[in-house]
Amino acid sequence: MKYQVTLNTDTQLFTVYEKNNTNVFANGKTIEEAVGKLQEA
Repeated sequence: MKYQVTLNTDTQLFTVYEKNNTNVFANGKTIEEAVGKLQEA
């Protein structure tokens, strides 16, 4: 699975989107945390 990663500099949270479906996403304090949450969903 491929991801797109963004960082919100105001909240310091990473948002990871599924590359082919931006409606599927998760947030985390680290990229690894966000990816883990996305894989659980």
